[in-house]
Amino acid sequence: LPVKKKPRTFYSAEQLEELEKMFQEDHYPDNEKRREIAAVVGVTPQRILVWFQNRRAKWRKLQKLNIKGNTKYPASSA
Repeated sequence: LPVKKKPRTFYSAEQLEELEKMFQEDHYPDNEKRREIAAVVGVTPQRILVWFQNRRAKWRKLQKLNIKGNTKYPASSA
């Protein structure tokens, strides 16, 4: 059976601001925290779960780039 894919969720600037703020506080919110965030942002806890998964992936990617960048171009040479 073909699996119906959920349409992409688009977030407003205000929603993203709230999500980013929560991400700074905790990269791994538990079930209860996800439900709270979902209520504030106005989407389902499942959407929050996916957003945090994607945001953590982005964060790890940026960490990798930072490490690479720092070794390639030492701050002292700036």
